[in-house]
Formats: sequence, structure tokens, C-alpha cells
Amino acid sequence: MRRAALRLTAVEVAFLAAAIAAWFLVPGIGIPAGTSSPPPAVVDQLPPLRSTDSVLVVAPHPDDECIATSGVIMHALAVGAKVHVVYLTYGDNHELAYWATHLVPALTATQFRSLAETRRTEGIAGMQSLGLASDALTFLGYPDSGTLRIWSTTWQSGTSLLHEATEARSVPYADALDPGALYNAASMLEDMETVIKAARPTVIFFPSPLDLNVDHQAAYLIVTAALHDLVLSPARYTYLVHEISFPWPRGYYPAMSLDAPPFVAALPLREWTSGLAPAEVLQKHATTMLYRTQVEVSSALLESFSRRNELFVEDDSSLLTATPTPFILIPAEDAIERSGEQRAPQSISASRPDSTTLRLLLSFATPPTEDAVAVVSIFPMTPGRAFAQEPKLVITLRHGREATAVDLVTGQPVTRSVVVTDVGSDTTIDLQLPEAVSATELMIHVQAGFQGLALYNSPWQVFSLSVP
Repeated sequence: MRRAALRLTAVEVAFLAAAIAAWFLVPGIGIPAGTSSPPPAVVDQLPPLRSTDSVLVVAPHPDDECIATSGVIMHALAVGAKVHVVYLTYGDNHELAYWATHLVPALTATQFRSLAETRRTEGIAGMQSLGLASDALTFLGYPDSGTLRIWSTTWQSGTSLLHEATEARSVPYADALDPGALYNAASMLEDMETVIKAARPTVIFFPSPLDLNVDHQAAYLIVTAALHDLVLSPARYTYLVHEISFPWPRGYYPAMSLDAPPFVAALPLREWTSGLAPAEVLQKHATTMLYRTQVEVSSALLESFSRRNELFVEDDSSLLTATPTPFILIPAEDAIERSGEQRAPQSISASRPDSTTLRLLLSFATPPTEDAVAVVSIFPMTPGRAFAQEPKLVITLRHGREATAVDLVTGQPVTRSVVVTDVGSDTTIDLQLPEAVSATELMIHVQAGFQGLALYNSPWQVFSLSVP
């Protein structure tokens, strides 16, 4: 019933397109007072989708697929392409969203799980309004706000992370892809690979690693590792949802363009835009309104994405050589995080001084003080080797003390295979592990701060290495 009410007929589309186009031309309407709609930055047009394409959209939560990719979903369906959406979580850790629909706070596991099913229903209704049947949607059911922590810590076989909101250590939803799957990084990766193998995408849209939301960052890493394992190379486009002053201004301004935040626009990354006709903007906005739990608490943010285009950023990894490559530093709003930027990594370079060593040189903003601590996570990616079996190195650097290193997969220390040397603000890490030496890509994350106080987290970045 809801789908029939929201689909627009050809006559309605033509009428609304003409009405909206005229409305856009009225001064002061559709654009906030004192704001002009600047021409978008120099970006490329997203290549048109074809009937032979298979499009996969990866959404960390129900609503991300709508606000980031409703336009491309409509375009794909219009040309006869296949479309599938996979949700990493059910969105089961949003207390305000539960309040919005029940007028009481979510305090129990049962209430949080009830929210999860509500958000799943919203996702199904939203995608049906665009023309996608429920069998084109897959829900994985991993913990909202917990997936990056799982990825960063929980790789050992048989281990799982407790999701405090739902009091679950495994997927608790009977309608998920794999009910009972452990809250473990290898399980998340296996489920994503199952979906990708079935969809066989030629084009994939997934979150940017520059997104401030932890589940969005995790989704990027999981998809990257899955494509590595499956040896697939679809066209990859990433999208932003959570970023400082993005979109700007906040609110429903359909005449405006969606432009990248300044720090992203300044990066050497290619941007892509996909234009939406006025009637498509209207359809996208109507679809957005179906996500009631989110609209009630974040309407200004959600409505900001119903504009005349959708924006995507190139998925590109920097090549590590002996020449330092800058770390990407996401601007912070929080005062503590801003103060921690003086501890942040500035650049990284790589070399192989011999056939058994991969050397990384990290340069920090300032030399370490006596109480400085840095934790460096290095996840190598090697052709022909399953990512879940690769070592997941977590190296803890304490100024004036020997560094320690642990492999998250085995749970065992590998300090003897990791040699760390500090000189001024530079830290050299020699990895004497066959898997690291033969790697062609590295996932790297740096957390910097003081003992007991983590001040700054770099975004996880994927770096490429020359073939040894």
C-alpha cells in the first residue's frame, strides 16, 4: 500500500517537474536567505549506468542507502540494471530514535531490538517506494556503533564482542542473513563476501573512510577486504554522510547542489556527481520521510541530501614509497580531539631494506613526551591469501620503553618480529613477518595520546605497496 501511494506516474512526474522547475526560479524560494547556490566544484559526471550493470549499495544503517544513493538507485532501475542493498546493522543503538516513536527512552535489550525491527521495516518501505522489492535487500545484523570496534579488536576464532544495547554477542535477528553469527570481524567479512558473491556487482557504492561515523568507516574496510578476497574490481564510489558542516546549509533546499566539505575538496581525490531531475529530488525527499525514527531526531541532516545531485568520492589508495606520503587528518570538532592533533601522524613512507623486512617510517607532528603513547594497527593484504588469515598487528609505542606488538588473529605477541626505533618525531617500524613483507596493500590506523587518554584517531587508510 505504501509503495503504491508513493510511486509517481508519468503524468505526475511531468507535472511536478514543470512545477518544481518554475518554483526554483522564484527569487528567495528553495534557497536559504542570504545564500546563493554556487556552481559545484570541478567534478566529473558519474558514468551512466547500463542495463547490464549490477549495482550494490552498502548501507551501515537503514537510511544511509536512501539519503546517499536514492538517485542512483532510481537511475539504475530506470535503465533495467540490477540493484541490491546490504545493511551492515539494523540501527539498533539509537536511543533518541526509540524515544521519537515510543515517547520513552530505550533502556532494555528488548527495546533496542524492537527499534532494530522498526528501522528494518523503514528500510524496506523506503526502498519499495523507489521500486526495490524486499528480496533485493539483505540485513546482516551486526551491532550499531560497534562494528569498527569489532574490526579493530576481535579477530581471534571463537571470540565475540558484547553489544551492550541488545545484550548480544551474536546476530539476534531471525530475518538477518546469518542469525547467530558471532560479533567477530571474520564473521562480518564472511557475510559481506556472501552478499557480494551473490550480487556480482559491476558498480558498488559504499561509505567513505573519511566519514566520522564508526560504522561507516567499518563498512569501507569490510568491503575493501571482501573485494580483495574475491578478486573483484567493480567500479567503486564512496559517499559521505557524517562530516563537519556537511551538507551545508542544513535543511531541505532542493535547488542547491550537494558539494564536498572543504577539507575533502582540498584532497587529491576525484569527485563524482550524479544529477537529479526535480521530480527525482521530490521522490527522494518523500522516501526520506518514510524513515520516521531518523527524521524525528535528525530531519535537518536527512533532508539536506535531497538536492539536485548526489556526490561521490573516488576510492583510491596512496602508493607508499620511500617518499613520505601525508596522512589524511579529518578535522575535529571536539576540543580534546583538536588538542590531540599535535600528536597526530603527519606522513608515512615504506621500503624493503632486505628480502625479509618491510620498513615503515611514521613522522608525527611533534617528538613524543615521557607520557606519550601511540597505538599503530597494521593489517596487511596479500594476493592469494584470505584476509581473515592475515596477521592483524597492533603495535603499542610508549616513549622510552620497548614497543609491544600483538597479532589479533592468534592473540599472541609478535614483538620479536617487530622492531621499533624512535628518533625525534620519527618512528621506524621494521616488520619481519612474511605476510607483511609480501603484502601489496596495508590497512593502517594510528591512535595517539597520553597514558590512559586517547586524544587523536586517524581515519583507517588503505595504502598500496609496490610488488616485492
